[in-house]
Amino acid sequence: MKIERINIDYFRGLKNVSINTLNEHVNLFVGINGAGKTSILDAISLLFSWYVARMSSAKGRGKDIATDDISLHSPNGCSIELKLKGGETWKLYRSLKYKKTDKSDLSALNRLVTILREKIDNDPRAAIPVLAYYNVNRVIPNRYPRMPRGKETETQLDAYKNCLASSQLFSDFFNWFRLAEDYENEQYKNNRSYRDRGLDAVRQAMKQMFPDYSEMRVSRRPLALLMHKGDEVFKINQLSDGEKCYIALVCDIARRLAIANPEGNPLLGNGIILIDEIDLHLHPKWQQSVISKLTETFPNCQFFITTHSPIVASDAKGAVFGISDGIISPKLTYGRKSSDILASVFDIDMARSLYVQSLFNEAYDFIDHRDEKAFNAKLHELIDILGADDPDVTGLKIEHMRRQRLLTK
Repeated sequence: MKIERINIDYFRGLKNVSINTLNEHVNLFVGINGAGKTSILDAISLLFSWYVARMSSAKGRGKDIATDDISLHSPNGCSIELKLKGGETWKLYRSLKYKKTDKSDLSALNRLVTILREKIDNDPRAAIPVLAYYNVNRVIPNRYPRMPRGKETETQLDAYKNCLASSQLFSDFFNWFRLAEDYENEQYKNNRSYRDRGLDAVRQAMKQMFPDYSEMRVSRRPLALLMHKGDEVFKINQLSDGEKCYIALVCDIARRLAIANPEGNPLLGNGIILIDEIDLHLHPKWQQSVISKLTETFPNCQFFITTHSPIVASDAKGAVFGISDGIISPKLTYGRKSSDILASVFDIDMARSLYVQSLFNEAYDFIDHRDEKAFNAKLHELIDILGADDPDVTGLKIEHMRRQRLLTK
């Protein structure tokens, strides 16, 4: 299941958005706060809430478009439409009072749900697509959840439990991991070669994404999720927020894929993954490879991601869309320098502090006005801040010497 096209009309700050060039692997959205990046993910999530509800029950209801989410500029109402690869179209509509000019059309969604439900009813080993939305509330709590007893039989539909509510991200993963590990340990007593395939999927994903981390396991007394980081053993709550969020997100994707794909390599399963602000708490070094590692580890998933980071954008080998004033335009960012992306995509002309940049501007003005005393004062102030070896400071001194030579000729 892949999304081929998105049409959004009058949803929050998005007036008439149509994206016909979606990538089957990565779609990255960049823009300033309030531009509408999260709104695109929320719109997709709204439509898929009906898919999740109908997979659980034929008459299940997803979320309607809230009246507050209809743009104030809308003449009639709001619509969200997705076209899947293969031509099927899903549409969700919400009208303004007394101005109903359109309607929702979820008939194609219902047909897909019927096919998938019949598929898993007839074959308990059949695979289904994964769906998950990781919003900015994916902070990992320091307290561990209360644990259920025993391992219940999983069905593929368990892959959709809380899939659109990332506030349950760590609790769901920890409960699943502990029960799966208990079951694996019990089976191991009678079969030394037994390995839980779901845990193996998580271990494989961890190895690919985090080669410096290994041997994730649950400690019972005290209750904790442990892992090796180099030669040391850490509880997950002892790691940084960036490490915790990133590890939990990757492990949860692997867990859902393992549940949804009872046979074969779960990491090769397909699905749609929404991640808001992927750079949340991430060190720039991890930002450099986060997208490429995700697509290498989960090659058949389609990712919809938002970011404020030019470093992340430089790693996006897929479709990148800039959002400004409700208008979406494609951008070229893969492999480019962060400073170039800041200027061409994020509309930031300089990467320096605005105050320091003002000192450079003033210094060049003093060169133009031949005010040597004021220029030298600004130059020394810049050297105190940046050091004499800073390339722009060196360029400033060279320009000053060039002007001096011209005056003496």
